Amino acid sequence: MITKILLTLIVIAAAFIYLKRRKGVANKPVRQVPAPTTTSEADLPIKMIAIILLVASFIATAGFVSYRWYDGQRLLEVKVVEPNRSELVYRVYKADLQERSFTTTDGQIIRISAQERLEIKRLEN
Repeated sequence: MITKILLTLIVIAAAFIYLKRRKGVANKPVRQVPAPTTTSEADLPIKMIAIILLVASFIATAGFVSYRWYDGQRLLEVKVVEPNRSELVYRVYKADLQERSFTTTDGQIIRISAQERLEIKRLEN
């Protein structure tokens, strides 16, 4: 949540700086200058900042996606406790665990009733 807010603030600040700079350029008197063949030195810092923000955004996204995948591959021991019955123990990947159901490592889909409860324990690899 904080990253979304920070990213939004960065985009707003960059847009504000860009528009301020553009307004300053528009107010200057116009004189005939031959078209430059290369990028002007004044535009270079803004382009570098944009590229750096873009690369940082891609790196952050790749890091987030890879962490979610890595965390989802964590092996858990799920114990289903039924009233007046024995306990059943299953091995489940964290990504396959939902609110009222889960899929075991063997591919078996288990659905939990309202009377049953789950005890979840992380298995050490």
